Amino acid sequence: MRTVDVSSKPETLRTAKAYGRIRLRPETIRAIREGRVPKGDVISSCRLVGIMASKKTPELLPFCHPVSLEHVEMDVRVGEDYVEVFSFVKGIHRTGYEMEALTAVSVALLTIYDMCKGMDDSMLIEEIRLLEKAGGKSQWSKGLEGVVVRVISECGMKEYIEGKLSSLGAIISEGDAQLVVSTQRLDLSEVWGVSYAINQKLFSLVPERLREGVRVGRFEGKPCVEIQPDREVIEAFFGSFGSLLGTWVDGEAV
Repeated sequence: MRTVDVSSKPETLRTAKAYGRIRLRPETIRAIREGRVPKGDVISSCRLVGIMASKKTPELLPFCHPVSLEHVEMDVRVGEDYVEVFSFVKGIHRTGYEMEALTAVSVALLTIYDMCKGMDDSMLIEEIRLLEKAGGKSQWSKGLEGVVVRVISECGMKEYIEGKLSSLGAIISEGDAQLVVSTQRLDLSEVWGVSYAINQKLFSLVPERLREGVRVGRFEGKPCVEIQPDREVIEAFFGSFGSLLGTWVDGEAV
């Protein structure tokens, strides 16, 4: 066993962003919002613990290099039945900061679980993922960072879909948007490029009963994803194709 030798790499400014989400009962969310959790302020604790955890990454993960952290920022967003945690880490070093960002989010979510476990035995940490890394030899990011998205839904799935979009860096809007996501049947015009690739790939990858779950095209001139109001379909789509949507919106592959 060994760490990777990074001594020959140049020191550069590097950044990383990560995301995590935990689902809780609505009554637990209300207790968090109203400051009624017995162990204290969940949101402030989540932010503080995330910052502390990022600094402890090489102690928790023995193959990670100790790195200097120039900046760590935590953002916590509370939904109707979930809490989302975002981390942003920056520093100058020979290796990347993605593990520090992921550790910050992971331990922050565990803190929420620990603080609320006495009042909610249904909590579920749904996902932890890297959103972006930059500054090294390889650059990587999820494709909806800064993209304005409108969600059309009347079936109780609107907030869930908005959470998925937020995890990809999207900005949610009720008005004009660059991308539309709908659970309602719309009059879509056919486009090729990315939409064709998504339709074909989705058709070949997901189970047969899900193959008709997603259509991609244009609605009122905007790129649009029409998706069945089914969590399994939504997970299959965003898990496989979320990072392609930003390229589509930018017009690089349409």
